[in-house]
Amino acid sequence: MVTLKTMDSSIISFIILIFIYANAYNRSEKVLMHYKLFINLIRINMTLIVIDILGWVFNGLPGTMNMVYNTGFNMLLYIIVPMAPSLWVIYVKFHVFRNENRIIKVTRVLMALLAVNAVITVTSLYTGWFFSVDAGNIYHRGDYFWVHAIYCYALIAYSLYFVLINRSLIEKRYYLSLLLFYLPQTIGTTIQMFYYGVSYNWTGMMLSLLIIYFNIQDRGLNTDYLTGVYNRRQLDGYINEKIRNGTDARSFSAILIDINEFKSINDRFGHETGDEALKDAVSIIRKSLRQDDFVARFGGDEFVIIMDIHKRELLEQTVKRIADNVENFNMESLKPYKINFSMGYDIYDSHSKLKLDDFFNHIDMLMYDNKKSRL
Repeated sequence: MVTLKTMDSSIISFIILIFIYANAYNRSEKVLMHYKLFINLIRINMTLIVIDILGWVFNGLPGTMNMVYNTGFNMLLYIIVPMAPSLWVIYVKFHVFRNENRIIKVTRVLMALLAVNAVITVTSLYTGWFFSVDAGNIYHRGDYFWVHAIYCYALIAYSLYFVLINRSLIEKRYYLSLLLFYLPQTIGTTIQMFYYGVSYNWTGMMLSLLIIYFNIQDRGLNTDYLTGVYNRRQLDGYINEKIRNGTDARSFSAILIDINEFKSINDRFGHETGDEALKDAVSIIRKSLRQDDFVARFGGDEFVIIMDIHKRELLEQTVKRIADNVENFNMESLKPYKINFSMGYDIYDSHSKLKLDDFFNHIDMLMYDNKKSRL
């Protein structure tokens, strides 16, 4: 009865994963590496749910073919299960570094470990190390089942350790979601480990993937993945709403920032270093702002800040704070490049009825004036 109840939860988890998969797969972002990794995580977990259910279906049924099915599905389960935490390790590493080359080495190591696990699993058909199926077609955990379990837990523990030691490189809202990922998955898997016959690990994994989908993957529609700030699409919607609702008491300020000589950073040090410079620029900007200030990537090396400020003095204080933090970065950083900003900024006049493009053109001209004054 317990098995049937937990099987119901597995079926429900499978259905929910289908909806997540369909939504994620039909998005244009699926061409991005982090989306590919996430989609594959869903695929693996859907596959594992199906295999696990089929293993329970044939368990205990009489007949040679039922024994073959029971043994085969359990063998597949032991081979594929570690692929899910292995893929999660790759996902976490890519999310931190956002660089495909940085994950090649760890992928090779993980593939080697998966190969060893597959060999031991197949060997278990004869030795019973991981599992066995007796003459009555009943599945049993093997004497070395714990080795397989520790292997899977070690992958999860390593990815958690990696998130913790690289927390400074992860945006706060993403960092919390990455930590929450481990809670339902670990609880579900641990219950299944100690209470043989129940199957709550798939429900836990489904909940973990939901956390990641809604808090990280789904934000891809509104954010620039490289830098983590909002994208142009979200910027246009946000500032249009500000303009529509603008009054003297509810006006706003905008700062347009251009990274000076960014092209030379790319040309001299390569695009990977250029991406790093963009992230450093965003870190400087965020450090200079209040928590609720809006930051978006306007173009290749341009960023826009929107703030609920309608006093010139406060706006200029923010601009000075940004300039001071740029100077501090250049003094303290050991990186091969320096970062310098040109900034155009102004308060939106709600009486002017300027449209979005006209207001951007206005601060764009102010930014170029600032750039010329530096030459």
